[in-house]
Amino acid sequence: MNLDDTIVATCSPPGNGSRGIVRVSGWRAIEIGDGLFRGTSGERLVETATNRRLGGVVRLGRFEVPAAVYLFRRPRSYTREDVIEFHLLGAPVLLGWLVESCLAAGARRAEPGEFTARAYLAGAFDWSQVHAIAGLIAARSDNQLRAAERLLHGALGDTARAARAELDELVSLVEAALDFAEEPIDFIAPDELRQRLAGVQRRLEAAVAAGLRADRWTELPRVVLTGRPNVGKSSLFNRLIAAERAIASPWPGTTRDVLSATVDLPGLECLLFDVAGEAEPRTELESLAQQSARRAAEQADLVLEVRDVADYAVCPAVAATTPRLVVLNKADLLSGEAVVRLAGQVREMEGVPVVAVSALDGSGCEELRAELARRLNARDAAVQEGDVALMAEHCTALEQAISALKAAMTVAGESGGPLSSAELVAAELRAAARALGMLVGEQQTEEMLSRIFSRFCIGK
Repeated sequence: MNLDDTIVATCSPPGNGSRGIVRVSGWRAIEIGDGLFRGTSGERLVETATNRRLGGVVRLGRFEVPAAVYLFRRPRSYTREDVIEFHLLGAPVLLGWLVESCLAAGARRAEPGEFTARAYLAGAFDWSQVHAIAGLIAARSDNQLRAAERLLHGALGDTARAARAELDELVSLVEAALDFAEEPIDFIAPDELRQRLAGVQRRLEAAVAAGLRADRWTELPRVVLTGRPNVGKSSLFNRLIAAERAIASPWPGTTRDVLSATVDLPGLECLLFDVAGEAEPRTELESLAQQSARRAAEQADLVLEVRDVADYAVCPAVAATTPRLVVLNKADLLSGEAVVRLAGQVREMEGVPVVAVSALDGSGCEELRAELARRLNARDAAVQEGDVALMAEHCTALEQAISALKAAMTVAGESGGPLSSAELVAAELRAAARALGMLVGEQQTEEMLSRIFSRFCIGK
């Protein structure tokens, strides 16, 4: 990543749209934009001293395309460099021509996340806020969006910096005890040290408890069809994905491998899995197939227990922590009253939602789609007002800091009167401080930078 280059990228979503955006950042951004844009009243970008919006046209070869340009002069821009944004019709061909024109004028294509990387390196964000931007991009619900926004506004960074300040003060007191070990001076008593460290630990544990694992947001929710052989799982799978992907047969054991496909639901998508039926395995192959089925069910966000209304039987239990929904299939074989009565009995006995469908004629499948969407959207319903989006790196750093604090308190607790083993206590406190430094970017490496910015799309 060469920060001396001027970079360009399309930063609007791919595909056709009413508006497309091409962003240019760097010391030549305004010069490049001035060569391509002509304002309605003859304004020139190089002569515009303040941040503003200009209307006019962009020259793309022999064509002139209506466009607006947003000018952001450094340091009052996202990257803290000179930035211009071309806003024009969101036709991929036009946006591609504009990017090529910027490249011909001396810009280079931006790398994934390079605009945010430049902002971070210029001091616009701390490390946790960079993760927050990745969380905002990956968010798939309003609750996730709000949790990422709280991280962006510095919730985790503020906690880490406050804890670091407390630890720095305690380290200085502990090291002073080392420097004046021969003097009858008690800089900090072991009990006071443990109490203050316990307070820091509680704040960090609260941050962990309030964390939503944002590193999984890019994954679609996983829904697994389970049930006994021949209850119609594969037929229902085909019906929900609107394609003949799974082999549906009256012979038991037809499904051996785990099949998956994306399903469009109202307001979201999910990944649907069809697995082998739960029964006593007769061969090693069937045993392996059922092991795969159990693993898929344990990793699911929601399990659909498919049961045959005409030959009703409860399928083997899945992981107790996995939310489940009972699907009564082959509803076309019974009268409507009988299906309603059976569904009510299942709800009363098992306390789970029940939907009756027919994979053969499709009846009830739209209700099933709606219930799936409602259940999956409700996964984040328990998000509290103070919850914050955490990446795996955040959780690791917090856990390392908490572990070091516990070790320091254990060592301090072994002191009877004045603080003994001050060297060990100081070492653990410095380890905790280093771990917290990872949260605000004080310990970042080139590998860390590459890993986080690889999660960004080009143009962000």
